[in-house]
Amino acid sequence: MPEPIPVQNAEKTFVFPGTESLTTSGGGASGVQDWWVHIQTVDLMYMRNNQQNMSVSSPVAGPAVQSNYLDVAYTVNTVDEIWEDTAFSGELFKPQTLELVTAVGTSGGFGVCGVVNTSAAGYIRRVVRKDAAGNVLDPTGVCVQKGSCVIDQMPGEYDQAFDTSSQVNSNLVTVMAKVDADCPNFIVSLVDL
Repeated sequence: MPEPIPVQNAEKTFVFPGTESLTTSGGGASGVQDWWVHIQTVDLMYMRNNQQNMSVSSPVAGPAVQSNYLDVAYTVNTVDEIWEDTAFSGELFKPQTLELVTAVGTSGGFGVCGVVNTSAAGYIRRVVRKDAAGNVLDPTGVCVQKGSCVIDQMPGEYDQAFDTSSQVNSNLVTVMAKVDADCPNFIVSLVDL
């Protein structure tokens, strides 16, 4: 089994590079108070499929392949909590990182099958936002959704020459947008691509 490849690209980060943890400007809050905590993960599995043109098949010839695509199944989890009267040393921003594990023989791209796993959950901790009456404005709750989508469509049969690392991140952004529609508290910009 090949070694997992981090999806993260230091030259092209979807969030700010080098933000392992971040205390926001003016947000150096600490001590006992109410805190909002957000945690998110997403895990994908995928398989490449061919779209057949059945109109050109015959008893002596099989159908032609019109195109190929990745059929992606995903599970997304978000947890948003309010921690009341709790002490932390400050606010924290930890990007979510992903790793790509592909079939043997794939170099750089998705290949014919594989998984994309969360290797580090995305995490945000900051002081709770309240209105003038003291009501909490931050969302709370748990969202767990499963879904599927199609990405990485290519003409003809699968050709590894077209399956390169340069398209991995853009295809993952497409999936993250779908995930965000299923779990509204999922923060796409927290995923470090």
